[in-house]
Amino acid sequence: MLDPTPELPDDTPIENVRFSTRIRNALTTAGVKTVGEIREASDAMLLSLRDLGKGSVAHLRETLGLPSTDGVRPLGKKPT
Repeated sequence: MLDPTPELPDDTPIENVRFSTRIRNALTTAGVKTVGEIREASDAMLLSLRDLGKGSVAHLRETLGLPSTDGVRPLGKKPT
């Protein structure tokens, strides 16, 4: 299992990445198969997935080194 990091190649299957069970199940149910598909998804699309809230989307964005596309930010952090 690989830790989610910004260095993961886009073609890395999500089943090989150490995501939480909730995040993995939500992505798998939605048909997301690779890290690249997560990187291409908008915050709105990710938030539309069952069991993914702002905290989960912010976690995905942070661990994969991605900026938020729709303003989702980690809980407790204020915009600069």
